[in-house]
Amino acid sequence: MMVMPMKTAPFAKFAPRATAPAGNALAGLTMAVAFLFAATPGLAADPGGRVSGMIDGETVELSVLPSQSDYGNMHISLYVVGPGLTQRGLGAMTLGAEWIGTFDGTFAAGDVSISIPAGDPPRVYRADLDDGLALSVTRSAIVEGKLEISVRAEGVLVSMDRMGLRNPDPDDTLAIDLTFDAIVE
Repeated sequence: MMVMPMKTAPFAKFAPRATAPAGNALAGLTMAVAFLFAATPGLAADPGGRVSGMIDGETVELSVLPSQSDYGNMHISLYVVGPGLTQRGLGAMTLGAEWIGTFDGTFAAGDVSISIPAGDPPRVYRADLDDGLALSVTRSAIVEGKLEISVRAEGVLVSMDRMGLRNPDPDDTLAIDLTFDAIVE
């Protein structure tokens, strides 16, 4: 019996091998199609996202953790983690915002906070709309029951006690200019 080599498919360069034995042909095609859909925006809208921009003048790239992020009729909550925070001795970041009625791109309330793991009592860097934090929505849409949103956050976060948000230290601040690109359920 003569075995003919497989011809490579147009997407074969994305498969684990350029050619595959007959038993693995379907697996190679499956990998290629999965890669194509994952790399194409709008076709695979999985929850999560990224945050990019500047914290105190340094560039950061962070991840939105989908299991801790959500939205509802009048709010959005994003939980952000990444080496760009931990390398600075910081913990997780959150963005929380609320609106009234139908979402039109403006927030009635909103805040950004970053936990400070070391210290007693526990502290956070935080600012809200009343403190001069600017939150601007650059894109939002509901797609298949998921909110796809881009929010730019600019302002100065001030260190304060996490419990009760008391005892702010105006000499201990973080300037932020961040874009949150997220898909939340």
